Amino acid sequence: MIAARDEGGVRVVTLTRPPGNTLSLEALAGLRSEVARASADGKVRALVLASGVPKYFSSGLDIQQIMSLPDARHPEAFTALLTLYRELLACPKPVVGALSGAAILGGWIIAMGCDWRVMAEESGKAALSEIRLGLSPSPALVTRLSALSNDPRVVKEMVLRGKTLRAPEALAAGLVDELAPEAQVFERALALAKKLSKSAPAAFAALKKGLNHEFLSEELWSRSLSEFNILIAGPEAKEGMAAMRDKRRPRWEE
Repeated sequence: MIAARDEGGVRVVTLTRPPGNTLSLEALAGLRSEVARASADGKVRALVLASGVPKYFSSGLDIQQIMSLPDARHPEAFTALLTLYRELLACPKPVVGALSGAAILGGWIIAMGCDWRVMAEESGKAALSEIRLGLSPSPALVTRLSALSNDPRVVKEMVLRGKTLRAPEALAAGLVDELAPEAQVFERALALAKKLSKSAPAAFAALKKGLNHEFLSEELWSRSLSEFNILIAGPEAKEGMAAMRDKRRPRWEE
């Protein structure tokens, strides 16, 4: 499911979970473990997150698994996902996302945790469309999305209407740093990571910590988890997730 290898000073972590690279609790735990290992390894100077599934970086949390759990455990996957996102932001080393396909919902959340994002120009997509599931991406993620984007209208369309951006739109909005043909995304991301690995480590870590300070706020984290837990326990989230599982339109009426 998760493989890690070193390319010089770059640790490459690849998630392969066909068909859509959904994020199960096990996958999230594995990714968190690899990020922690890379952060602590002095020989690792940069990190690349990649996909082993064509046309997908990740389609988000494993809804089937979430709905198989007791209601009281439904928040677990989101908490694990948001924790992974925070750990990527806190990682003292450069993190490059090789978005060789769609990065949707949880997949885009992981992408937002990266410092640089290279996206496939043909199959790349970005979506933070929790509204379609009767949920909110949380204040923490909306704050991050707003900071990344150069267009407030794009943020509004993504979070309030659930719009999915294609790769050229994501680039125009400042949400990704570079587009490449799908077959070249990983190579471009690895080349970028190798360049970044030559940065002065302590200086880079200090600068990154300063840049991400706002997004690592404990107050923001606590408020975001509290808001999400309230929504996921409500009827709209249950209907939204059931509709996604059953591949139908949600029915919000009483």
